[in-house]
Amino acid sequence: MADLAPTNGAAAPASVLVVNDHPIVIDGVRQILAGTADLQLVGEAADPAGAEALARQLQPDIVILDLKLGEHLAPPLCRTLLGASPGSTVVIHTAFDDPEPLRACLNAGATGIVLKGTRDLVEALRSVLAGNVFVDPSLTDLPASRAQNLPGRNGLGASLTLREYEVLCVMALGRTSKEIAEELHLAENTVRSYVQSLLQKLQARNRIEALAKARSLRLL
Repeated sequence: MADLAPTNGAAAPASVLVVNDHPIVIDGVRQILAGTADLQLVGEAADPAGAEALARQLQPDIVILDLKLGEHLAPPLCRTLLGASPGSTVVIHTAFDDPEPLRACLNAGATGIVLKGTRDLVEALRSVLAGNVFVDPSLTDLPASRAQNLPGRNGLGASLTLREYEVLCVMALGRTSKEIAEELHLAENTVRSYVQSLLQKLQARNRIEALAKARSLRLL
């Protein structure tokens, strides 16, 4: 970016976009990055539309993304942001350590996962900039590698809507329809309709089979 060009022969700092709907978290990231010379915060977004617009405009080196943005989950947003800024690297910054949605983030293109409250954020950012995949050391259930050969849009599961995918991700945590409804702010009957649609699209007879097929497709 032109405004980041070095004036003394030193390398320009890597540009960082933070996407989070909690101002206190954004402020914390801002303070952390202010203490570095090689990382520079260039934008902040609190919703998917704003995040996509800024990613497209700024083409940041790194996007720091929360696992859940309002009622939106990170995996589909990862794909959206990487589509808007193909040269960016996405690092998930979250307080949740559930392996299924985090594995889905890796499958969706994220190259870093770091838990909030740890001292590893800067280490994670520098690691992914060096071309590595960074997974928080405490997340022992996740491999420090990113899935390749993701399912194409023409394959089984390609027709899932964003809301269906969100229901699938929460369902993978073992939640009941009532719990999914509460988490996604939906009516319980609406959740049941989404689950039935998922079963049909994944050609599954029940939730267990649907989750197994989703994992085989690396949707989770």
